[in-house]
Amino acid sequence: MALRLSLKTVLLPCSILLLMCVRAAPVSGSKPNIIFLLTDDQDVTAGSLDYMPRLNQLLRKEGTEFMNYFVSTGLCCPSRATIMKGQFCHNTKIFDNGDLNNSTSLSGGFEKYLALGLMNESTVGNIMQAAGYETKLCGKYLNGYDDKQASFVPPGWDHWQGMTDTAFYGPHFSINGKLAKFNKTVYQTDYIRDIAIEFLQRKKTSQNPFFMYLSPFAPHAPATPAKRHAHMFNDTQAPRYDSFNPNSSIQSQKPSWLGRLPPLSQKQINSIDNFYRNRLRSLQAVDEMLGNITATLEAEGLLNNTYIFYMGDNGQHLGDYRLPGGKRQAYDTDIRVPFLVRGPGVPAGQKVYDVTQSVDLLPTWADIAGAELADSNKVDGESVLPLFNVSREPGTFRSVALAEMYGGSSNMGGAYKALPGFWHNRFWNNTYQGVRVINGTGFAKNANWLYVEWCTGEKEFYDASTDPRMILNTYSTLDNVTRSQLSSLTQQMGSCVGDQCRAASKLQVSLDTSGATTSTLQCHNPPNMTDAALEFYRPAFPYADSDIIDADEFPEGMFL
Repeated sequence: MALRLSLKTVLLPCSILLLMCVRAAPVSGSKPNIIFLLTDDQDVTAGSLDYMPRLNQLLRKEGTEFMNYFVSTGLCCPSRATIMKGQFCHNTKIFDNGDLNNSTSLSGGFEKYLALGLMNESTVGNIMQAAGYETKLCGKYLNGYDDKQASFVPPGWDHWQGMTDTAFYGPHFSINGKLAKFNKTVYQTDYIRDIAIEFLQRKKTSQNPFFMYLSPFAPHAPATPAKRHAHMFNDTQAPRYDSFNPNSSIQSQKPSWLGRLPPLSQKQINSIDNFYRNRLRSLQAVDEMLGNITATLEAEGLLNNTYIFYMGDNGQHLGDYRLPGGKRQAYDTDIRVPFLVRGPGVPAGQKVYDVTQSVDLLPTWADIAGAELADSNKVDGESVLPLFNVSREPGTFRSVALAEMYGGSSNMGGAYKALPGFWHNRFWNNTYQGVRVINGTGFAKNANWLYVEWCTGEKEFYDASTDPRMILNTYSTLDNVTRSQLSSLTQQMGSCVGDQCRAASKLQVSLDTSGATTSTLQCHNPPNMTDAALEFYRPAFPYADSDIIDADEFPEGMFL
């Protein structure tokens, strides 16, 4: 029986509990403060939010939850670059976490972000600073920002504590450009919490609004919990949905290398369960941090004029589709993430079902701050503030979300090396573009679909209204007109910029109805990948589950 914390165990000031149903208006004449709490690899589909009692009280009951919120790229660095810029990764060109032997050029990470000049005036820190906000970042920034980079402080941040080593015990931070290495008694999430509280206590007497970006590493692997939480959830296991370690008749419906993955071994399943427990345990300190920060805001008289945004940078599959762990896929396990908001004018206990994406964060914060976006024609999202109007008509904001990935799979480890398509601990190719369509217009009326085009020419289509775990690929059942419409929509979303993205995401574009589904998406393979690995892409490659050695161990670096 899974253990879930009771709200009775949560100690909160009575005055906070009284705010359950009422959200106060902002203080007259003052700009609202903003706190952004970003977790790493936090799922929605495996139920992690249900194990966070403070979040359930402070954000679900006292705020608004976005039920169809998707990241466009289910991977840390591209997702974080999107947050900073308000652009899809096909526009930022941050495709991956770093080179990692998985692209034709430097694929992403801090160094590419810097080399491309993306730290200009159109990043969130600069925009908020220009709008009169005192800005602070504490926690993970971009992958590749490490000890060697600690002297560099990105522009736009008045107070900088970027994490340069993500160890849960004994993390390293750049404190305004000076490297600080903490000993093994310092728990990373608790340190971020303490820094945030100290900042808030000082802000009581300040006249300037603030924007504070907090980014703990939890529940990313290895998801080391605080010692006080290490005993929790001992009887909990990863959910056994239909997508968990499916049989071969289901798995073979997946495209490319996914369809040929062998069943998970019992040892792998045990490791997944242990990882799942540690994910829940590591989130308890995040949950405590949320409670402590909210209580401090209330004590300092700041709560009524402060927005709190809570989000995960990407999801996590946990045994789904025979994948032992990781992200980078187009399924809801990887791209549907938590997004909850409380603050001035935000309805309490509301759920928003309109499609929203991480490209919407930057324009939303700029909207709150009354800031002008110098490159507004290059921002791919739009403000979600109108969605807090309870009298508006639901489903009028957006109906299409983009999913895109360019490169390889998550690190699968050497145990899979006998499979074709495997090279340098990853499977190739994992390049795709797709659309998540929910309650659209015209041909997409009442839709709840995932459609994906792979660079190999393969296609996927799932009707999540009847197949919520996305296990039955029914592309072959679609008529040719619907196929061409979905293909046309995907290609427009996958190449859009600014206004084009907003139009396509609302289905306010012309779609091809000819029946053709020609895609020009190119595979992002490493230039020196061997011919043996490319052999996988030849038609009808003979393969049986018994041909692969048992993949028993989780390798170091998995989930990247």
